[in-house]
Amino acid sequence: MNKKVFSALIIENRILSIILSLLLFVGLSQGLNKLTFNPDMETFFPEGHPSTILNTEIDEIFLPTDSIVIAINGRGETVFKKQTLHVIEKMTETAWTTPFSLRVDSLTNYSYVRSLEDDLIVEPFIENALELTEKQIKSRASIIEGEDAIYGSMISLDKQTTIINIVVDPPQPNKEANLEETINYIINFIETAKENNPELDIRLLGNPYQEYISPKMVQAEAPVVMVMMFLLIFSSIFFVLRSMAAVISTFAVTVLTITAAFGSVGLMGSSLNQMVVTYPILIITLALADCVHLFSIYFQQRDMGKTTEEAMKRSLELNLQPLFLTTITTCIGFLSFNVLEVLPLRDLGNGISVGVFLAFVFTIFFVAPLISFFNVKIPKTTQKQMDISRKIASLSLTNGKTFLWLVPLICFLLISLIPFNKLEENPTQMYSENYTSFGPDTLWLDEKLGATFPISFKAVSENGSVSSPEFLESLDKFSTWLEKQEEVNHVTSLARTMKSLNKSMHGDDLEMKVIPDDQALSSQYLFFYEMSLPMGLDLNTSISQDRGSTKLSASLKDMTSSEYLVFQEKVKYYLKDNNLNSSISEPAGFRVVFSYLMEAIVISLLSGVAIGLALIVLIIGLFFRSTTFGFLSSFPNILPIVSAFGVWAILNGQVGFMVAVGMGSTLGIIVDFTVHLLSKYDLARREMKKSPEESIFFAFEAVGFALLAMTVILAIGFSVLHINSFLPLHDFAQFSIIAFVLALLIDFFFFPNLLVRFDKRKFD
Repeated sequence: MNKKVFSALIIENRILSIILSLLLFVGLSQGLNKLTFNPDMETFFPEGHPSTILNTEIDEIFLPTDSIVIAINGRGETVFKKQTLHVIEKMTETAWTTPFSLRVDSLTNYSYVRSLEDDLIVEPFIENALELTEKQIKSRASIIEGEDAIYGSMISLDKQTTIINIVVDPPQPNKEANLEETINYIINFIETAKENNPELDIRLLGNPYQEYISPKMVQAEAPVVMVMMFLLIFSSIFFVLRSMAAVISTFAVTVLTITAAFGSVGLMGSSLNQMVVTYPILIITLALADCVHLFSIYFQQRDMGKTTEEAMKRSLELNLQPLFLTTITTCIGFLSFNVLEVLPLRDLGNGISVGVFLAFVFTIFFVAPLISFFNVKIPKTTQKQMDISRKIASLSLTNGKTFLWLVPLICFLLISLIPFNKLEENPTQMYSENYTSFGPDTLWLDEKLGATFPISFKAVSENGSVSSPEFLESLDKFSTWLEKQEEVNHVTSLARTMKSLNKSMHGDDLEMKVIPDDQALSSQYLFFYEMSLPMGLDLNTSISQDRGSTKLSASLKDMTSSEYLVFQEKVKYYLKDNNLNSSISEPAGFRVVFSYLMEAIVISLLSGVAIGLALIVLIIGLFFRSTTFGFLSSFPNILPIVSAFGVWAILNGQVGFMVAVGMGSTLGIIVDFTVHLLSKYDLARREMKKSPEESIFFAFEAVGFALLAMTVILAIGFSVLHINSFLPLHDFAQFSIIAFVLALLIDFFFFPNLLVRFDKRKFD
């Protein structure tokens, strides 16, 4: 259908168009009640990655490694005091009643092993603390130094800090609600302990607590972010368009689009996550772009003396194809996220794509018909805006030869700085201190114990029994090497437990703290130990049911993702060089998988951006029936993104996963700049028979100021993300703003001169 006929059809049937738009809105809004929030950071783990598979396997065979951690510090005093031990003992008992808890380990319920003649006695390390004498407490304080399993991991070397580990497994469905019930229960008895014992410093940490924080943060800050975003963006819209009708209409389309987009996310069965605040800002800015372009042409036509219906018909006629094309290309940019191995990012891309399409639908079929009913006042600034656009076009073309070599040179210099960026991310430091002390508390505990994010290894005995002396010796060898590494705070393994048992069964003779050379004897030790166990620290969490494999655990210092990857490579080479790689796995755990997450996101996004860019170039070439246009359009789309990484190297240099996401999302936005400029240029060349230079002036008069305004609005809108306490969003906003500014400059001063230089078409 001819665009002129289609535009007229919409305006002539405007009531029907508005009704159908509202029906679409009502239908999609039904999905709002199906929306769920999933704070589990493990959903970000790259699917199918060996580290993810290994982590899942270890959690299924053994007890999950991640746990809620209660840290107790004596504020300069040892925890080996009667009242402090009593508090730890009572908190441990209460922790066992935590909803969805699997086990609890602490200083007081630690399984202390000793021998009595030929019997193996296993008992809680601290029992009935208030009844202990000072002599008994001092004895326990001395004994703990020889307990390798917990000294330096569950209790600090200075004996001033200890932890209570609570392994929880909130079931699906309703994991968020179940986790909230669990954490709230723990918070309540912790607060009671704090009130009753002000001399103690008690803090809550661990990955499940981090998952609890995320939705609370979103619930607390999302409304503020949204309100600030709307105020800043729509005040900017009013400043640009100087029309309250335009502002109200734009507000209406954004509300319709966001609500329907979230409803569609619910209908698709996708869950929201920590990045939920990026949905509205991306959708708002993209919806605004459609409205700004629609109203810019509309006001120009009204300024020329046309009626409101005629002006809107002409605006639709001139904008229909470019808006549709930008919708398609933007959707392709965000749909490229589907090549990612990370499910939440795929959901983000799909959700934004739906929102972009809905923004187009509501702009064309709701706002345009609605405005045509009203005699909207023409802003006095319309002519001034066109004058500004002409001056920019004149500056660009007058200095065309200079810009053709200067812009590529600057871009090349910026691109050469990309290697100075480092892939760095630390999941414990993702939240602002203004909202939570989780980050500082994690660093604090890391200095004391380094116990918040342990790693695990799966060790398999070749003869099918973990009691094998050969297997235990190799496990002990690896444990000893591992603990000597500067990144490692403490190691717990079956080999060390077996050495301690052998020592205990030989009257605590230190020379007998070795692996027994008899498999039957080792098996007997394990049997006696398990039969004698109280509730604390049993072997069922570290030995498989078939007794063929065991879990080795280590606590590491708090490190960035790149530091984890370096450590993992070091472990990998050690296992290979010592022929242990067939029996001992590579490290697994939340932090391990998270380290690979960065690498997976960057590699996948590079592929996605490449595929998206190729498709965009192809579509633009087909749309404008020009391979030259398709090829030339690649420069203003890819140069801003890669150059932005060069600027980032200067300003920051630390590339987290949200910066990488920014690389993909900006492609879907900045392509709009190019398409709108190109469409108006092609219109002038093809239909008006203007020269390339004249066509550039026409294009700038039509959309130049709108592109400038949109860049400012985008920058203002994205800057609002700095209010949010999820710090990766700050990086996302900053990188995106850099890319937007670079895209505008390249579209203004490089792309037009490329068109003038290479567009050799002739029209009769």
